[in-house]
Amino acid sequence: MNTEILLTIKLQQQLFVDPKRVRLLKEIQKCGSINQAAKNAKVSYKSAWDHLAAMDEISPKPILERNVGGKNGGGTALTIYGERLLQLYDLLEQTQEKAFHILQDKNIPLNSLLTATARFSLQSSARNQLFGKVTECLVHQLNAMVEIELPSLSQPIYAWITQKSAVRLQLSWGKEVMLMIKAPWVKIHTNANQHKADEKNIFPVQVTSILDKGDTKEVLLSVNDQLEFCATTPHQQELVVGQQVWAKIDPEQIILATLY
Repeated sequence: MNTEILLTIKLQQQLFVDPKRVRLLKEIQKCGSINQAAKNAKVSYKSAWDHLAAMDEISPKPILERNVGGKNGGGTALTIYGERLLQLYDLLEQTQEKAFHILQDKNIPLNSLLTATARFSLQSSARNQLFGKVTECLVHQLNAMVEIELPSLSQPIYAWITQKSAVRLQLSWGKEVMLMIKAPWVKIHTNANQHKADEKNIFPVQVTSILDKGDTKEVLLSVNDQLEFCATTPHQQELVVGQQVWAKIDPEQIILATLY
């Protein structure tokens, strides 16, 4: 599918940047001359000046710096702010394109900025990536216990992180977070008596798949139709597909990520 998404930025309800002006700025960046940039961008010299003047009038910082005279004559260059403006524009274009692509995947919810952003831009080696909302964040000296509600889980899941991390992530009630859990961190218990009744992050699950990887086995554990965990276990641990077991995740072995 060929798509064309044209990005326009306004400041003070006036046009600041659009594809035509970006192309003009990029040409100035290349050749250092407004006159030559206008020719390369296929606009008149007057039109180029009008665009640049309009941008300069509403820009928070100067976009261009002009050098008069000198050994090689005068010229025009982008300021650091102008260069960053072009970099930001390129990033926004890439983000828009990726955002449009997730429209094709009905499995990606579009009611959560964090979920959508993570799915189309964030890659992680952690096999288990879950999304939920903070329901409580209790600080204990230098650490914090974060309680997280997952829409597909009937009980909360807990993460034990440093107090500094909780502050840096700006964790508070209702904050969207992504939980990243590596497969070896998901422990499988075949007996309910293997854990204490008050232990956290223990879920009844069903073994749905077992893949032999030599020294280890990769096991898929289904909590329900919407949620499953991937675990790796020692080869000698005996499991069968369809078996009811318990998955346990240490709160200290959960990595949290969020958007500011």
